[in-house]
Amino acid sequence: MRKVEEEQAITAQTRSPKEILILDCALKLLIETGDAGLTLRKLAERAGMRLSNVQYYFKSKDDVLVAMVARYFEECTATLMKLTQQSEAAGARERVRFLALSGLAHGQEISDMCRAFREIWAISSRNEMIDQCLIDYYRTFADVMVNFAFPDGLDDTGRARVQSLLIPFFEGYSITGRSVPLDLEDTADMLTDLTLSVSE
Repeated sequence: MRKVEEEQAITAQTRSPKEILILDCALKLLIETGDAGLTLRKLAERAGMRLSNVQYYFKSKDDVLVAMVARYFEECTATLMKLTQQSEAAGARERVRFLALSGLAHGQEISDMCRAFREIWAISSRNEMIDQCLIDYYRTFADVMVNFAFPDGLDDTGRARVQSLLIPFFEGYSITGRSVPLDLEDTADMLTDLTLSVSE
């Protein structure tokens, strides 16, 4: 683990209630107004604090963004872990299909999750720290998915193929899913078949 990741992990575990409030408000503002609408002043108003209070915890907007994105990605990973732990899917086909349905479901509506990710993607194009957070998140997400779908393991090639198929497919589908001709069930079946074929 790189030093930056270690610092983020330690910081995330020791956040005060006020810091958590600020980060939760920042995420809501990002979803509602986009990156341009997320200013420290607006964040202070949303959190019911003075600007100086927000600046005590986070010196700049970039500090807020990095902490907010790290926290949000931790929550997304925890949600995925919980989802896989609660699944009763048995066997590779059922487990892959379960992941396909879960991952593709976000493409059926423009949810807060989709809005948050779209804003984070946009920010990552001009902010190296956010870009690295995004890369690290997708690597973790890919590992969780493959470990769940193939608990007996895959060789390095099969693992890389599955990850390289699922991550871009899920993310692209979250943008285009409402416009493609196949319905969710048929798309999940197709993605399941593709995933199993590249895992061999």
